[in-house]
Amino acid sequence: MLLKIYNIRLIIVNRRRQHLKFDGKKYHSIWYDRDKVYIIDQRSLPEKFVIEKIRTSKEMIAAITDMHLRGAPLIGVAGAYGTFFAYRESFSKPEPEEYYENMISKLRNCRPTAVNLSWGVQKIDGLIKMGLELDRVLAAVKTLERNEIECCKRIGANGVALIREIFNVTGRTVNIMTHCNAGWLATVNYGTASAPVFRARDEEINIHVWVSETRPRNQGGKLTAWEYFHENISHTVVSDSSCGHLMQNKMVDLVIVGADRIAKNGDTANKIGTYLKALAAKYNNIPFYIAAPVSTIDFSIKSGRDIPIEERDENELKYMNEAPLIHELSPALNYAFDITPAELITGFITEKGIFKPAELLRLTL
Repeated sequence: MLLKIYNIRLIIVNRRRQHLKFDGKKYHSIWYDRDKVYIIDQRSLPEKFVIEKIRTSKEMIAAITDMHLRGAPLIGVAGAYGTFFAYRESFSKPEPEEYYENMISKLRNCRPTAVNLSWGVQKIDGLIKMGLELDRVLAAVKTLERNEIECCKRIGANGVALIREIFNVTGRTVNIMTHCNAGWLATVNYGTASAPVFRARDEEINIHVWVSETRPRNQGGKLTAWEYFHENISHTVVSDSSCGHLMQNKMVDLVIVGADRIAKNGDTANKIGTYLKALAAKYNNIPFYIAAPVSTIDFSIKSGRDIPIEERDENELKYMNEAPLIHELSPALNYAFDITPAELITGFITEKGIFKPAELLRLTL
């Protein structure tokens, strides 16, 4: 259900605090208030700023599945809230345990690639299985949410060192390339790949970001560019297929992208098209970094071969605003993610520091 619709032309951003300030209020991408969860419906951006309220686990499952909200860290927090909802709802069901288990199974499996979703569900489910009372479960979800914000803040503090070093050596604007949306809309606040960018801006380091459009849902053009415009960050939206050309012509100093799941060997699943950027960066000797919290690392799997790749509805590829982009009878294949092998990744920017792929296992100690 829609609570309010706003015109985005009135948006003002508090540069230092990194969350949206609109109509005199400050927002995160998700928050809990009076028995409901509120989210910013990302499908409506950049045309409209829409707040949606979610009251049940079923509504949360639909919101995650249909990408009202998206981004690995954000759906981890959403999964935690959805688990709390399922637990609260089970009290009024004739078979409470069966209902609860059914709902959290649907919740953890509604987006299969990003490990943060099942991680968030598992964290809260474990506390519920320990017998925590409802109010303490909710408090635990809010703690998890605050921790994710802090993780992103630390990712920014660690990652800005890479940008600062390039700036200090060259003395010119640092050109950063990103893919999809790994900003505050994809997290709760700050972002992952965008956190070092925000921090560099705050340190008055001259930066410019190449934002690839990220077909077929255009999260780069629709969301990342929207964030950067309102954060007063110099950026240019480019077609996905032009990114290799920019690298080849020495117009990119650094690539930073987010992640949806990282295997313990460093192989990384991220939005489809990331692998091609990594290949082009490797060939052109451009550093390629993944920015993600440790919660995105799945130490239970050995390599990217074990990561399930979500295949979404072909109509996302075939239509835009109901207008056909290709022949309507032509079949389409719509993979949502690809795997970037560890050997193409320079390092991982996490809340605990920057690590090479071979060093990730240190984070289990």
